Amino acid sequence: MITRRGFLGLIPGIGLAKGWAGAMGGVPTRKFGRHNEQVSVLGFGGHTPHEAVERGVTFFDNAWCYHKGRGEEWMGHALKGIRDKVFLMTKCCTHQNPLPEGGKEGAMKFLETSLRRLQTDHVDLWMLHEMKHIDEVKKFYGPGGAAEAFDLAKKQGKVRYLGFTGHSDPMVHLKMLEGGYPFDASLQPVSALGTLDSRRFETEVIPALAEKKIAVIGMKGFGGSKRSSEKGLMTAEKVLRYSLSYPEVCTHLIGVDQFPYVEQAVVASSKTPMTPDERKAFVAWCDLMGGAEYAMHCQPGHRDGSCCGGAVA
Repeated sequence: MITRRGFLGLIPGIGLAKGWAGAMGGVPTRKFGRHNEQVSVLGFGGHTPHEAVERGVTFFDNAWCYHKGRGEEWMGHALKGIRDKVFLMTKCCTHQNPLPEGGKEGAMKFLETSLRRLQTDHVDLWMLHEMKHIDEVKKFYGPGGAAEAFDLAKKQGKVRYLGFTGHSDPMVHLKMLEGGYPFDASLQPVSALGTLDSRRFETEVIPALAEKKIAVIGMKGFGGSKRSSEKGLMTAEKVLRYSLSYPEVCTHLIGVDQFPYVEQAVVASSKTPMTPDERKAFVAWCDLMGGAEYAMHCQPGHRDGSCCGGAVA
């Protein structure tokens, strides 16, 4: 196992079939927030997008900054011939840059560059990447901020859905929601590996997202590191059964670096989710085993990449 963006920044994961019968590869699906679209409960990285689509996992996650832009370029080449079969997501980091690069103007430059690299005229989901500080929330909502770019991109038909991500501070997510923007999705940690503070994403943020019918996408099931699987704390089955015990979670992203892991994850996606009592007991067990030690997303200063240094490349 590797991090979500570890293999070329690719994470396939949303199937197009409906209901728990799953996509053609047998992956169950859930409703994407307040929208009628059904998404597979599994997202993961693999060697060949075409093979991933054949298994019914077709959500591809990327970001403007992954591998210094080459992640999007590689994905653009890989998706030739199957673009219409996938749900394509990428992220911008405009909030991490000073104005004007960090505002509406910069965000649109990020988007245009991403579209060119990905060789497409639109992305299905455009997210603000790794919101970490309250100041970034203020910048998003402020005059000339990226919120204006979100509106423009949607109006121009260059994005279908909009959202934000983060794994450091639950309060940042709550502040984003308090601002009132009609987000479609949010990517956040849903992991038994963590601390009391990091689990506020589950106890406080998930209910807030559910109230607004915003799709919840989980990450950090392995703590952002393969060490947890090497020690036997986590398997794909444990990650998915834990995350999907929350009915609000529509899909969970898992990173892999070998194709055999694809089959393991697909099989795990169909296992029955934990009950609330099982989930509570599993958290207690992980804590007893020192699970927080393996949670890279809880380490001070950790950030999933940075786009500082300009809005185009």
